[in-house]
Amino acid sequence: MKDIIKSDQSKDEVRIINGEEVVVSRKKRRRNMSLYYVLIIIFVILAMIFLSFTYFFRIKTIKVSGNTLYTTEVIEQSGVSLDDNLFRTDTDAVQNRISSAFPYFESVEVKRELASTLKITVVEATPAVSICNNDNEFVVVSTNGRILETGLSSSKEGTAEVYGMEMTETRAGSDYDDKDKIKKSVLDEIISESEKLGLNKITQIGLSERTDIRLVYNGTVKIKLGSSQDIPFKLSYIKSVIDKLGEDYSGTLIYHSAESGISAIPDNDQTAESAAESTKEQTSEQTEETTEEENWDNYVQ
Repeated sequence: MKDIIKSDQSKDEVRIINGEEVVVSRKKRRRNMSLYYVLIIIFVILAMIFLSFTYFFRIKTIKVSGNTLYTTEVIEQSGVSLDDNLFRTDTDAVQNRISSAFPYFESVEVKRELASTLKITVVEATPAVSICNNDNEFVVVSTNGRILETGLSSSKEGTAEVYGMEMTETRAGSDYDDKDKIKKSVLDEIISESEKLGLNKITQIGLSERTDIRLVYNGTVKIKLGSSQDIPFKLSYIKSVIDKLGEDYSGTLIYHSAESGISAIPDNDQTAESAAESTKEQTSEQTEETTEEENWDNYVQ
């Protein structure tokens, strides 16, 4: 039989073992108990993690928001099935699969919603321009520079035709790129600023020369924008002039500078003197106008 003698001074336990007194520190016992509890907590955590990745958190619902036409197709392309484990699902891989399958999705976001829902949020792209590439086929690009369609024989309805580019990336679903990085930057700026200003009727953009950028607005207004400097200011100025001239205006706008302003030359601008000219002179003027029209089209395209 072991006798236990308590010491009032140290408050440690004194045990008689084999006829000898042995002092057992209470602090040491507390440390041992703390370690014991820590091990239990770690075991419980590991068990919960194991169960979370095996038996718990099965996917019961897959939500698709931002697109209602292709909900079934989006779920199929995601590669995710009901009863898959929510935490073992690679959301980045799901996002990449959907983005690759649907070029018209500007962005895809995949999130887990406890305890059994996978939420897929897509943002559809807005076609902005149709770029004529080296083989005279059109590539449709979104407002954020994502390639939506390739190999078109004509521009997509509702987009501005772009000429003078040398595209180096034409794969659907990728971000477009160009051999001339400055031209790409200029086009990006024109697209962005036009959207901000509400200049949504630009039908052609000519970038053959960076120092002589030309636009066609609403199919009837030819715009000589000049160099690639101060694009936001120039477009804002152009918009204010177009707003004053009205939607029925047909002619040419030539930007000179912030100080000199813009020249507006209507297509039907005729003076009394020109009206009184002979038939021969009128024929000569018509020929010059036709040549000017051809020169413009040749430059833009």
